[in-house]
Amino acid sequence: MRTAKPLLHGIVAVALGLGTALPAAPAAAGPPPTRAQVADNTDYGAIIDILLAAAEMGQDGVYTPLEISRLIQQMIGAVNGAKVDLLTRLNSELTNDIRARTEAAVTKVELLRVPWAAGPAINSTHDAAYVAKNHLQTVHEDDNALDAVGRAMIVLFTQLEAAYLMVDAEDGTNLAAAQRPYFRQGLEYLIQKMRRECPPRGNPNAGVITYSCSFGGRSIYVDYYPLTNTHRVNGGPMISGPVTEEAVAEMLMRDTALPLAQRALDLLISRGVPLP
Repeated sequence: MRTAKPLLHGIVAVALGLGTALPAAPAAAGPPPTRAQVADNTDYGAIIDILLAAAEMGQDGVYTPLEISRLIQQMIGAVNGAKVDLLTRLNSELTNDIRARTEAAVTKVELLRVPWAAGPAINSTHDAAYVAKNHLQTVHEDDNALDAVGRAMIVLFTQLEAAYLMVDAEDGTNLAAAQRPYFRQGLEYLIQKMRRECPPRGNPNAGVITYSCSFGGRSIYVDYYPLTNTHRVNGGPMISGPVTEEAVAEMLMRDTALPLAQRALDLLISRGVPLP
């Protein structure tokens, strides 16, 4: 596999201009959450699988041409699978700028099939990824915009990871590792802003405790009945067993960028990726 040497001119320059810092939130402990999927079954978990595949391939410190080729093909499929849903989510006044940059980057992803033509795709992806990361600060008070921009950041940094690994394998650079701390920083900020608390209300002696919270116009409330040790979600059928505040919050955020961000963050931390 060959990458044209001129590809690095400009790539290295933009890689060194790594965006402004975001305040970091403490990393959450515990196992990675399950995948987040949307109603039309767009599987953003396939994006996180790219990060996992890259980590597994690099355990011996060497990426073979065949491994890189497979990673690029897997990444192109995952990005194309999420593209329509992602751009639809970004279609708002608050996210117009990042939508245009994201569309340019994910549309150019096919260029990575031909390494000597990959320069425009890599530069476009780098620009869009860091703009998305910094745009989180702009949209953090709008739940749906934050969710959309968070998804964009995750997709774009993952695309950038695969593209930079392709360059690193050919030219002996370290571009992929250099950008991971900034990805971690963006993920921690996103998690901090998206995390929700669902405190209990009510009196156990009265026979019911209610947990409720909302995000992006969606609400969830869970009634727990201590006397019978049962609960029900949004007025649905009774379910045996207790419920916790954390479980209610997870139900609410299951189909958002939050589980994706947590899964990606857990992976980066497990690889020893520091904050910048």
